[in-house]
Amino acid sequence: MNAITLFAEGPQRLLYYPDFFSSSDFERLKAGLPWQQNSIRVFGKEHLEPRLTCWFGPAYRYSSIQWPELPMPPLLSDIRSQLSLATDFPFNAVLANYYRDGNDSMGWHSDNEPEMDSSFIVSASFGGTRTFHFRNKLDGKTLKIDLLNRSLLIMQHMQTDWQHAIHKTKRPVHPRINLTFRRIMTD
Repeated sequence: MNAITLFAEGPQRLLYYPDFFSSSDFERLKAGLPWQQNSIRVFGKEHLEPRLTCWFGPAYRYSSIQWPELPMPPLLSDIRSQLSLATDFPFNAVLANYYRDGNDSMGWHSDNEPEMDSSFIVSASFGGTRTFHFRNKLDGKTLKIDLLNRSLLIMQHMQTDWQHAIHKTKRPVHPRINLTFRRIMTD
């Protein structure tokens, strides 16, 4: 299966596989994961996250949310094994995001917490299509891609100079689950 190169500049790469997974695990993921809506601190104010999330892997913290260490359930371990085999990268954690409708979103950010190896992050999408936006922190350049059901987006060395987001939309969209696999550095 060949990747579509969406962006390549120096070590920075965005590679997209529109049909990476042979089947959609949306319903199994929706029913089988412990979804929750956390409270986050943004610009000094508390808000509910505008989506449902859950975490598996070593202990991790972002935006005032502290996730305890939690082993991956078999469904996620199987997906992680498939991704590690295809990419030759040792993922040990996943942040699962459930976007229930167009009101659910994710603001501009980079996945660059100090304990994370941000050189290689993959995003697996199941369910409805949502537009994934990128913005360069240095020159304001933007990119966007519609992430389809069963697709995989590979982000290599993108977290230093780029931010990404899923914006709210008024157009009808089906629910979507995104699994963002990464590696958390442990001692």
